[in-house]
Amino acid sequence: MPGSPRPSIQLLCRRQRWVLTAQGWLVVLFSLVLVMTGIFFNLYPFLAVNAPVQADALVVEGWLQDESLKAAMTEFRSQPYKLLITTGGRLPVGFYLAKYKTYAEISAATLVALGLEQEKLVAVPANRVTRDRTNAAAIAVKQWLDRDRPDIRSINLWTQGPHARRSWLLYRKTFESTIKVGIIPTPDPEYDPQRWWTSSAGTRTVISELIAYLYARLFSSVP
Repeated sequence: MPGSPRPSIQLLCRRQRWVLTAQGWLVVLFSLVLVMTGIFFNLYPFLAVNAPVQADALVVEGWLQDESLKAAMTEFRSQPYKLLITTGGRLPVGFYLAKYKTYAEISAATLVALGLEQEKLVAVPANRVTRDRTNAAAIAVKQWLDRDRPDIRSINLWTQGPHARRSWLLYRKTFESTIKVGIIPTPDPEYDPQRWWTSSAGTRTVISELIAYLYARLFSSVP
């Protein structure tokens, strides 16, 4: 059509954008350092969560050291628990030589030797698994309670240090809303929890438990 403008094709255009200055990058880096420092120093308290409930039974993870078992007995006697339950699967070493074949049995025998009344104690071994051992222990406890002690409506789980957050997550997933689950961590005697990064045992335990917790959070197969 006469007088109409001809269409034009533009391959490039100029745009304005904001970029950080040198001072801006310094502020960003300083902020990241502050955040990472805060995460680092709060990592142990986050993993070693302490959230007990008014419970009918104390469930003790059977792989704990003797000092942690002694502390569990003190906790049991200081509260109106009806029952103490020890958990754990097959011993990885010495199975064919040992009198007690599972962590649940050996920790229960240890508690009896320390003076706990046998009638207030039960060992609930877990099925043998190569992974998700805490899952297996939680499932075994739930099945036993459903079958033999349906009167137990709440439990506190007794574990060690940074393992607490993961164990609490898996037990709550397993029991869902049927039984209320609390968590009580006892310190690991192998390192100072306030300065865990100064020892190989503390560093190894905390970092591995963080990875295991994230894995359980994202990929746990608990129904």
